[in-house]
Amino acid sequence: MPDCRGEPLDEVLERFTESSGRARDFAGGLHGNLSTAHSAVGHLAYNEASEAPDQEPNSRS
Repeated sequence: MPDCRGEPLDEVLERFTESSGRARDFAGGLHGNLSTAHSAVGHLAYNEASEAPDQEPNSRS
């Protein structure tokens, strides 16, 4: 059974499945990198805050 472009549906589904798997892998890798970056920024901010105890913390109103 072909799709609207005349391509066999089996091939369309296979290509979609492969693309979805690659997208899932990419998203997983991106999430890992963002988590690492978030941890690093948090660590740097904590170190910077602990090195300057004489400064008052910023307060938001």
